[in-house]
Amino acid sequence: MSSGYRSWEEREADAAKARAEAAKLAAEAQTAAQQAEANAAKTETDKLAEQVRQTKLRNQLAAVAETAKDDKAVRKAKRREQRDDDGTTFKILVNVVMTLGLLAALPAQISYFLGLHHKDDKNPGPAWTLAPIPFFLELLAWVGVMGTRWAHRKGLPRWPFWLLTATLASLAGYINFAHGVTQYGTVAGCALAATSVIGPLLAEVRQFLESKAAEDGRDLKQRAKDRRVAREKAKADAERKRTEQAEDKLREDLFEEEFKEFRRIIAAHPTGAISREAAWVQAWETKHGLPLSVTAESLASREAAREAIAEVMRDYERSPESVAVDLWLADVFGANGGDDGPSGATTEGGPGGPAGGGSRARSRTTSEGPGALGRKGKQASGRTSAKTPEKPLEPAHIEKVRKLAEALGDVDQLSARKVREVIGGGSNEYAVRLRDYVKNNPTSNA
Repeated sequence: MSSGYRSWEEREADAAKARAEAAKLAAEAQTAAQQAEANAAKTETDKLAEQVRQTKLRNQLAAVAETAKDDKAVRKAKRREQRDDDGTTFKILVNVVMTLGLLAALPAQISYFLGLHHKDDKNPGPAWTLAPIPFFLELLAWVGVMGTRWAHRKGLPRWPFWLLTATLASLAGYINFAHGVTQYGTVAGCALAATSVIGPLLAEVRQFLESKAAEDGRDLKQRAKDRRVAREKAKADAERKRTEQAEDKLREDLFEEEFKEFRRIIAAHPTGAISREAAWVQAWETKHGLPLSVTAESLASREAAREAIAEVMRDYERSPESVAVDLWLADVFGANGGDDGPSGATTEGGPGGPAGGGSRARSRTTSEGPGALGRKGKQASGRTSAKTPEKPLEPAHIEKVRKLAEALGDVDQLSARKVREVIGGGSNEYAVRLRDYVKNNPTSNA
């Protein structure tokens, strides 16, 4: 046997060792691959997160830039609004126009005055002695403008300076007009005249507007709001005036004496010292001694109505509680009380019934104890059945009632109670018919 001989066990052990090493290397390679994959994924995640952060930052920067841009635009708009409110642009343009007017008017006037000479001069030269006149005229016009500004600051009258400015500006404009027409034509003459007139005129207008703005410190929005409020107030005042006129006309037609007293009270007080409502209440109390809208006649009618109701309650043996119950039942269940007719009521009546000749039958059933809608000792609801034929009016009764009316002095003084007393009793319905008949037929029989 040679020395390189290896047994099977040795060879198997070497193979197992080699397989273990290979497995270890494979596991390490797999772990390294997984780690590399994880690192790549983490790198990609970090990259995406960085992109998200950068996107957010870009959006924030864009928002900040947009906000700054908007703020800048807002500030520019506010400055422009402030300039418009202060009239800064208008004032600058007025100054520019005045400067251009002076630059155009002075050379023309200087040329005009330097060209003047005596008629007998053979070789006339420039009239240098007249050169200061254009400066004198133009500056004198501006003296009037500055005087207006000073008068405004001191609270003095401004019209003298307006006259001074208008006179001197017109004189300078006339000179430029005459010189321009002669030298260059009508259009040039009008333009030169405008250079001397428009500048001072705009200056006076600017000063006038500044004076008004100093007196009225409101801004544009406030003035618009005040104008809207004034229009609404004027509209409301006009509507109230129309309503008061219609009200006065109606009061004068219906309550002539009270309206005269009302006008007297208004005239007796100082303007605004008493309101129309208070004056009308006072006039009504003066004429009637009663609350507003209540007269002696209406008070008498109300008392007569109460008396008539009390008579009806007494004649039909009703109580206010039973009437209220009947009205409530009629409102809830209808006119028939929720069934085909009155329930639990025995009716009597007719010409020979105990009602004394009345045409309406009355319930004689009284409550024997507490019920669903009644109380012990109280009468039942007293609902009645259908009407029975009316009893004819007796001529003797008619005559008695006529005599009663003559004794009272007026048929309007008749009442159902008095009629029943004079005929010796009877139903209230019969007495009412008898009274109404006598009122409508004071001389004829039934």
